[in-house]
Amino acid sequence: MQLTAEQQAILDGSEGDVMARCMQTLVQYGSAFSAPRLVPIKSAHLTGSFKIFFYTAYYEIVRQLVDARVTVKVPTTLNPRPGYDYKLHNRLIFKSQKWHEAQLEALGITPNYSCVCYRDVNVPEYGDVLGWAESSAIIFANSVIGARSNRNSIMVDICQAVTGLTPEFGYLLDENRKGQLLVKLDIDEMDAPALGFLIGRIAVDRNPILTHYPFTWSELKNMGAAMASSGGVTMFGVEGLTPEAPDLDTAFGGGEPEEVVTITQDDLESIRADKREQHDSAMIAIGCPQMTLEETVEISKHFVGKKIAKPVSFHLMPEAAMAFSKLPLYQEVLNAGVEVYRHCPLAGLSLRIGIGKKDVLTPSGKLYYYLEGTRYGSLEQVLDAAGVLDS
Repeated sequence: MQLTAEQQAILDGSEGDVMARCMQTLVQYGSAFSAPRLVPIKSAHLTGSFKIFFYTAYYEIVRQLVDARVTVKVPTTLNPRPGYDYKLHNRLIFKSQKWHEAQLEALGITPNYSCVCYRDVNVPEYGDVLGWAESSAIIFANSVIGARSNRNSIMVDICQAVTGLTPEFGYLLDENRKGQLLVKLDIDEMDAPALGFLIGRIAVDRNPILTHYPFTWSELKNMGAAMASSGGVTMFGVEGLTPEAPDLDTAFGGGEPEEVVTITQDDLESIRADKREQHDSAMIAIGCPQMTLEETVEISKHFVGKKIAKPVSFHLMPEAAMAFSKLPLYQEVLNAGVEVYRHCPLAGLSLRIGIGKKDVLTPSGKLYYYLEGTRYGSLEQVLDAAGVLDS
């Protein structure tokens, strides 16, 4: 890898030993993928927002950076909190969470605590090179915004943040952003998270291009998150909707797709639990990725004047939760029995105790993939199971 004089100096220790090791990490990371150089990034986003016992090496690196008075060189945001205030056992497991948050904020990181960073405080533009971790944020940035980030991991993400650099390979390069799989849609009633889940299982690390459908911003968010979870997809396109797929010829770089598949309404139905299982679920979780204010308001309308049939939790972006708490609709939702949180439902519910394992119903393709025992239902089916769907 060819380094600039400044980069080589940092590697040689000009900014201290811990920064040298961060630079060495990026050089080794890039060399593994034959990256010719390191390039500047516009922003970073970190996954390591949890303090839990098995990430000890990561916490040690953070501590050393803080002790060396290092701060991030680019705007940097954080994934959601893990839910240490959710239940007593969460507080015990995440007992060092506040210490970890103080360490991260000492590095100059913006304490947004959201996986939907691109909505408010870390908004990239088309063509921006990013050093992001968090699969749902990365796929949205690449696909819907047209920014460029590889699917970076914990540890690599913080090295990018403090150096302001990332290796140039993968999705930073034009040739790797072309479509590979064409997905035709034969669907009567759209269920974007289910569609994303199915596409992920088919695509598996490839770039799918969907034939035109007028997805909303929220549908793109939730569909992409499911795709990134079930199949490690880092970028997708929608014909005539996303910036790098104005038409199919452009999306595929003038070539032909490797494969053509059709997803039908029956395919969407195939991943849903049957009605009995949905109604037998012990609880309902909505918001993975976290809900925006617009999503929350739209869903909350169904709960006005109702009482829920089973526990329901909303998981919002912190900024959205703050804004929502000021609306009259917020009290209506609380009156219905809904619990409103700002933490990550995956982390919070992974530690659930006393209500069994096969208990959580969700309209999130991402949560369905990652959380053991989760059952999937469309948003309409979930509202029906909650007892608030208007007939």
